[in-house]
Amino acid sequence: MNEKFYSLKKEKQDKMINGAMQIFAKYGYRHASTDEMVRACGVSKGLWFHYFENKTGLYSFVASYGLKYAMLELNMAQIKSGTDYFELRYKVEECKMVMMEKYPYLPLFLYSIVREEDPEVADLIKEPRQKYAEALSNIKMQADYSTLMRHEDYLLLIDMLDYSIEALMNDSYRSPVFSPERYLMEVKKHISALQKLL
Repeated sequence: MNEKFYSLKKEKQDKMINGAMQIFAKYGYRHASTDEMVRACGVSKGLWFHYFENKTGLYSFVASYGLKYAMLELNMAQIKSGTDYFELRYKVEECKMVMMEKYPYLPLFLYSIVREEDPEVADLIKEPRQKYAEALSNIKMQADYSTLMRHEDYLLLIDMLDYSIEALMNDSYRSPVFSPERYLMEVKKHISALQKLL
């Protein structure tokens, strides 16, 4: 735990966390620049390194923080009710939009963390990333796959939906203004299209 950082006012903490999430989400660990983070949240570079020794320490902290926050939100959303795979998948995306209210770039950052392979940080985020993957896996495990399993390539269909949703999120963040409502509407359309095909 970073005691010095947690001694800051919550508003300042969130400002710094949001700035770091935004840049790490957009560029990944290797290409993220602390200068960009300074511009994103208006906090001096010296202040960053007063609380975090280096970019690696900052990434490790923000990634672990983001993953823990996401798991907390997933638990609070009570996604454990229901067994329809498509409904559960949609509820996860709804939950991510709730996360945006406090941390606007967290949903995109989550995808970035899952894909991060830089050896400087991969081991540092291994445990929280694994816990997040398990939380998502637990939600998926409660789903009834009987409709999907009638199709030989049902795992491929699930992958296709996951990739489509990730692409929709990336496209939404590239637009001038991210609209959670528009994003969820597009996710719903893709889920419904796949349901009709099945």
